[in-house]
Amino acid sequence: MLSALMYLLIFLGVAISVYQVYDIYYAQNFEDDERRTHGDSPLGQLSRQAEQYATTGESEGFLDLVGRQFGARFDKRLALSAASRPDASQYLAALLRRQRRIVSNGRVRVRHPLSWQTSPPASDSRPVLLSLVLINCLVVMFFGGLSLYTIAYQVPMASLAWMNSEWILMLLIYVVIALTHGISWLDAYLHDLYLIGTLNRTVG
Repeated sequence: MLSALMYLLIFLGVAISVYQVYDIYYAQNFEDDERRTHGDSPLGQLSRQAEQYATTGESEGFLDLVGRQFGARFDKRLALSAASRPDASQYLAALLRRQRRIVSNGRVRVRHPLSWQTSPPASDSRPVLLSLVLINCLVVMFFGGLSLYTIAYQVPMASLAWMNSEWILMLLIYVVIALTHGISWLDAYLHDLYLIGTLNRTVG
């Protein structure tokens, strides 16, 4: 009975890992667009005003909204730079998410936890981190398949004896799932900072 529970948890872990890939891909490509279509959301309001600004060149309404949503001390040049881009909503979404991390005193810097400050990253780490997510999913699927293999066959090498334990394989699967979750958070954080950095370079 206990072994059956272990295998159930292993298969559940494999399903969670596959879903993580879908969820991360969806968040990267469609979540901001979905938020933008809700007209009453902060991003929806900003996107609508940004479209007006891009069409008419009149910035008063847009800057007034930026002041209300970001505060008087926010560097409005970043918002204007975002609004002037064809894909303005993703830049505005990044500014909304990280506005409390942005420090502007002549040049834009990012305030990380523990008050550590850096310049925004100059390169996009998303391709590397997404590759790690896919690799982690494959690792989880390997462990899941290995748990089935070792029902009938035992790995003979003493140094690999841990592969014969469904307990260890289950724990490894959930460790990798937790690692993937951390990578996903880091990807969202660094990608937003990268987008803000591109706005900063345009302003500068």
